[in-house]
Amino acid sequence: MSLFNDFDKKKPDPAGKDRRSPKQEKQQIKDLQVGKAVDGYFKVISVSKKAKKDGSSFLALEVMDKTGKIPAKIWENADHYFHILKEGEVYKINGYVNEYMNQKEIKVDTIRTLAATDKNVQVDDFAEKAAFDTGKTFEEMIITLKSHLANPYLLKLADLFSHEYGNRFKDHYGAQKVHHAYIGGLLQHTCSMMQTAIFCANHYTLDKELLLIGVLFHDAGKMFEFSVTPAIDTTMAGGLLGHLVIGNNIFLQLKEKIPGFPEELSVKIQHLIISHHGEKEFGSPEVPKIPEAYVLHILDLLDSKLKIFAETVSSTETKGLFSDYVKVLDRRLYVPPKDK
Repeated sequence: MSLFNDFDKKKPDPAGKDRRSPKQEKQQIKDLQVGKAVDGYFKVISVSKKAKKDGSSFLALEVMDKTGKIPAKIWENADHYFHILKEGEVYKINGYVNEYMNQKEIKVDTIRTLAATDKNVQVDDFAEKAAFDTGKTFEEMIITLKSHLANPYLLKLADLFSHEYGNRFKDHYGAQKVHHAYIGGLLQHTCSMMQTAIFCANHYTLDKELLLIGVLFHDAGKMFEFSVTPAIDTTMAGGLLGHLVIGNNIFLQLKEKIPGFPEELSVKIQHLIISHHGEKEFGSPEVPKIPEAYVLHILDLLDSKLKIFAETVSSTETKGLFSDYVKVLDRRLYVPPKDK
């Protein structure tokens, strides 16, 4: 018997026909098409309860398999299922694909927990894999960083960071949802910023070593701000302190292992970490007050915003030329016609 007894009952299709298809146990997110049936297994990675216009509730989910992620909605019995669904668990989902704000989402008709008869479900089907070799990329990033460092204290700092946090850093998300929200996202974001930081330091005659160390540490706190398995979830430290404070503490913890680390250099690095959001209203306890800190803020903003542009355009399906309003960017985006 399904855990979701009443929810598993077949409901009439609002368009007057049944969109269900024969069982497709290996149906993958990358193959889902608007208007087509969904009948497969997916891992629920987030669940939130939201209000309809009439005041009742619905559930907004995000589900995934190894091929991608997609939003899903449960429109009935939201309060009940909010307490039953568990983030990080795999469920059998039946429904169909809607289009909302130019993006695909699943309208869930039925959902159930796995049963003994679900013999073809493999854990690997829901293990997110990085799109690139994170170990090799991290190693290359550290080599590049050290090639631009001459200060022995900073070289030691880079080595300590690599040794103590490399394994966690290379596979962490860059954000929970907004940008670089995937395995290796934090590493990709940091590598990208390092490349632009090298150019800017040379072009504007900045303290390159200080700026590059700032890039390395600026989002390091995200390793402990939120967890990524079995589902994305903010930690207590993340919710109460935030990644700027956590990242600053990571630097201080490593610095204490380097005898004689210059105090002035330590203060400047801390300033870069805690001011990289740019304004106090955006979570920085102090605003950038040295050129390297200001450039770090601009580079962080540039890389994250351009990633949002790219991700929005690639995931948007529209019959026109523009996306719907993108809240985080405060605008609609031009979406070039996709080749058929």
